[in-house]
Amino acid sequence: MTRAPHPHFLLNDGCAPGTSPTGAQPLGCNRTRPSADVPAGKRAALEALGARVVPYHRHRDRREAMVHRIALRDGQVIVPSANDHAVIAGAGTVAWEMLQEVHDLAAILVPVGGGGLTAGAALAASGQDVKVIGVEPAAADDTRRSLRAGYRVPIPPPSTIADGLGHTEPAMLPFEINRRLLADVVTVSEQAIADAMAYLWRHYRSAAEPSGAVAFAGLLQAADRLPDGPVGVVLAGGNVDWPTYRRLLDDAMEPTERSIHVAPVLR
Repeated sequence: MTRAPHPHFLLNDGCAPGTSPTGAQPLGCNRTRPSADVPAGKRAALEALGARVVPYHRHRDRREAMVHRIALRDGQVIVPSANDHAVIAGAGTVAWEMLQEVHDLAAILVPVGGGGLTAGAALAASGQDVKVIGVEPAAADDTRRSLRAGYRVPIPPPSTIADGLGHTEPAMLPFEINRRLLADVVTVSEQAIADAMAYLWRHYRSAAEPSGAVAFAGLLQAADRLPDGPVGVVLAGGNVDWPTYRRLLDDAMEPTERSIHVAPVLR
């Protein structure tokens, strides 16, 4: 397993920073986020770095329009979470590093939100005998539906504990890449996500947020359908409030014992 790089100026679905992508500290940025969804810890971390969090209503407001108004008003640059060639390439380095360390990987499981991480991983693994498989919440399966249809299919704003993956439509650039290179997309239930979080904590003391545990949930759920050989799993994020995390772990069922050998490579 490996953790995906997650720079502070970008985050899951932020947008308008005023800093160079090489800078470790934002010089000032805005980030739109549904007020009901944002974990208090994540918001506090953003504000400590100088960001101004702009809440919006998932069902009433159009986030992209809000982002463009803010950027135009304040003279800021929009950095999409997925719909950008450089962002996709940067996200793909997590798969590239996995392939450098484990040369006989049979598959890589990657969480799917806007599709940038899966697209980057698929590009990094292209030309090699490795299947890149996306995993997304069943409640937010816009990518699965879109790949089956052959075009981007919008869905209503989803309700899922994996808030970082709650997109309503795949981003355009990643979707074109995923349509060509992604081997498959599997979906997991809300319970499976919570179970994966509990499994990671109980067995490896790794605290993953729901969005970050989705790919591991896919491993636990679909292990018997994966190719023979080592499987890489991307854990992408640890942003979760302690009360929420504890509740999810308390409610989670211990997954049944499976013949899975997990060799963590946590970054």
